[in-house]
Amino acid sequence: MAKISNRILEKIEKEDIKPIGKWSFVLKNSILWTLFVLNIIFGSVGFALSIYLFESSDILNLVLSVNDFLELLILAIPTIWLILTILFVVVGYLNFRYTDRGYKISFLKLLLINISTIILLGIGIHSLGVPKNVNKLLAERIPSYSELTDPRYKVWSRPEQGYLSGSISSLEENDKLILKSFNNTVWRIDVSSAVVRRAVNLVKGEKIKVRGNTVGEGLFKASEILPWEGRGRKMQEIYQ
Repeated sequence: MAKISNRILEKIEKEDIKPIGKWSFVLKNSILWTLFVLNIIFGSVGFALSIYLFESSDILNLVLSVNDFLELLILAIPTIWLILTILFVVVGYLNFRYTDRGYKISFLKLLLINISTIILLGIGIHSLGVPKNVNKLLAERIPSYSELTDPRYKVWSRPEQGYLSGSISSLEENDKLILKSFNNTVWRIDVSSAVVRRAVNLVKGEKIKVRGNTVGEGLFKASEILPWEGRGRKMQEIYQ
């Protein structure tokens, strides 16, 4: 035992090994805890945005009128934010795992705590209406953000299946309007027999969603016109 102690002392003297101060451990734990909390926050916001974008695609309103529910479900999932949320969960777990207390909790328990916290906070953030403002801010600051993350652009850009969206370019006589879709195609919309929700203003520049069917090249007969920001069946009922 004495020989081992002597060898250790010789090694310390030879390599000039110095003890690590307590502050370094405190700093390390502080950084890890900060990263863990930040990942929980970002994960919660990501989950809240996923809920908002999923609802905004009107999946709850469309499911009753489509034949291929699976296709619509896949289209309506905000894939990027869902992936980012999972990434935040994993990174948050890893950060907590290496804190001074993280090693005491089992993998499954720690992961469940992490996921549950993100889900509960995400639901709370969503109920406060934060995702809509965050989504709007990101759309204004990041080019092509909306087209990449917002499932509405995919769900409501299928004219051959009866779903069309865009902004009104002009209004014509005989209940017609010109719509420029979000993929930059121009449509002439017949709204003579369409149900127009109260939240919709049929004016130039207004973004709308249109349900109906194609009746010719560049021609679309609308059965229902919805506000672009409408969210699910409950919101549409309010607009009726």
